[in-house]
Amino acid sequence: MTMNKNFIGIFLSLATVGVIATGCDKNQWPDDNMGMPGVPPGGNPGMGTGSDDGDKPVFDPEIAPWSGQTANDAGSDKVDQTNADIYHEANSFTEKVRINFSDNNANVSVTDDKILIYQEGAYVTVDMLTNSVKDAEIVVSGKSSDGQLKIYGEKKFKLTLDGVDLTCSKGPAINDQCKKRVFIHLADGTSNSLTDTQKYSDEPYYLNPENASDEDRKGCFFSEGNMIFSGSGVLQVKGKYKHGIVTDGYMWVRPGVTLVVDEAAKNAIHVKGDEADGIGFHMDGGLIYANVASVAGKAIKCDLNVDVKGGQLLLNTSGDATYDEGDNDTSSAACIKTDGNVTIEGGTHILKSTGTGGKGINCDGSMIFSGSETTVTTSGGSYYKSSSLTSSPKGIKVDGDFTMTDGTLNISVTGKADNYGSPEGLESKSVMTIDGGNLYSYATDDAMNAATGININGGNIYTYSATNDAIDSNGYLYINGGVVIANGASGAEESFDCDNSSRFLINGGTLIGIGGTSMQKPSSSSKQRVVIYGGLSLAKGDNLAILNSTGKPINVYNIPRSMQNMVLFFSSPDITSDAKYTISKGGKLTDYPSSWNGLYSGGSWSDGSQIGTFTSESVITVIGNSGMGGGGWRP
Repeated sequence: MTMNKNFIGIFLSLATVGVIATGCDKNQWPDDNMGMPGVPPGGNPGMGTGSDDGDKPVFDPEIAPWSGQTANDAGSDKVDQTNADIYHEANSFTEKVRINFSDNNANVSVTDDKILIYQEGAYVTVDMLTNSVKDAEIVVSGKSSDGQLKIYGEKKFKLTLDGVDLTCSKGPAINDQCKKRVFIHLADGTSNSLTDTQKYSDEPYYLNPENASDEDRKGCFFSEGNMIFSGSGVLQVKGKYKHGIVTDGYMWVRPGVTLVVDEAAKNAIHVKGDEADGIGFHMDGGLIYANVASVAGKAIKCDLNVDVKGGQLLLNTSGDATYDEGDNDTSSAACIKTDGNVTIEGGTHILKSTGTGGKGINCDGSMIFSGSETTVTTSGGSYYKSSSLTSSPKGIKVDGDFTMTDGTLNISVTGKADNYGSPEGLESKSVMTIDGGNLYSYATDDAMNAATGININGGNIYTYSATNDAIDSNGYLYINGGVVIANGASGAEESFDCDNSSRFLINGGTLIGIGGTSMQKPSSSSKQRVVIYGGLSLAKGDNLAILNSTGKPINVYNIPRSMQNMVLFFSSPDITSDAKYTISKGGKLTDYPSSWNGLYSGGSWSDGSQIGTFTSESVITVIGNSGMGGGGWRP
């Protein structure tokens, strides 16, 4: 994890975990009392604390209150002198406005008398619209307990915050009424603070008083135009009226920037987006800390796309869901909520939501996860207004397709299950595709769920459901590669559940799943052999080994929960039709070459007790007690 060692004080349930579950070798973790090395962080819930039937994951990050930490990636900010839309360095700002606030007054100077200044105490309005001034930079410093900077213009401009502490009792602390882009530069090494008030009133000056009511004032730092943040300073915002930072254009964050919104009456960051440019919220780097306690409040809300290419997100929401009378629908808190698509390509991020119905990421479009270290946790229960108006907590909820190609994604959803909610880990209302990376998903309900279908082509996947299916597809389920561990609950719940058995195909990969008395058989059109072994009774912490005809382990799995009449689902390219295999438990594994989240490959097995044998007689081999109560075998 590329995190500053003094950064934010993230406390985990295991101090050595380091938040993110990653691939490992056998020497990374201390031995446990079963004679096998301990599981990697984020891994096998059975190695943690709790009941035999529903242990929670070992990671549970706490995002401590912000205490002055800053982004550590300023050195990665590379200026593109050909891109004048994003880089202020590619522009020339020759006209200067300097404003230094002091108590209830401000000292203002300008280099061009075409720039008009209207001032009442510490309320300063800069008018660059009347004379159509261009190439201007406004530099702001000083402190006032009751002041405001208001800006009118029609040309792009630069706003440098050079150590300003501004509290406004009438409206936004900074009110940018210019619809063109503003380059907001946080002067290196400076600390800047903006605070508004809970109730807005008339401001001292309006350029067009007859249209004063038409001026938007949506939060503490408001801009009509695009906002591009740069510099290695700090901006701390407290949005007491509505939003913290809000723009009717797009928002772009460069490396080195530190943005802190530790109070917001609604959303910490609210972005409408620019449809013409196709940009919503874009983050190349920097650090964004947001803490939102408001009902249905969002840390980042965007009407268009959210693109995160690097940096650090520390997003915390604790507000409960509510009923929105205007929309006749429920509304819930979320760390990231977008009406468009989400792309996360890099960085280190922690998203935590603790209120009822809370979401880590709530995406109305599609989502691509392609290279990041991200932990998403929710802990609240479901919200109930009526039988048709409910909101369930979700780690990641995507209405469109979800695709993962690389990186590490940890999801934990621990809210209580009930009759009107489904606290799920990773959900797609369309198609879910995993091509690579490390995915860990723990959920009270389904750990992974897709409405149309699931494609698993590679990567390492660990899923654990406390009360339901581990991997659930309401359409097709194609597994072509990767390492897949699926832990379903007892009773009729399954490790792999596919509504269309003819489109449940195992064509490659290493798969191990455990579940209750009901297990669905994949299609015989599968290209890789599958063994379903029923009637096993195992305790949490038991080591279950599948041995080849020479006694060498193909795989060993450390069982995460106690279960009677367990069904084992196993598939590996090492299973062939001409050999006898043994299932053994309770032994010790040594000298194994690889492991991931409790699944070990190869090595030497000793001191185990044989509990069954099998020969793979067909592509799908069903063995053991097939009358195991519940629904029994599903065709």
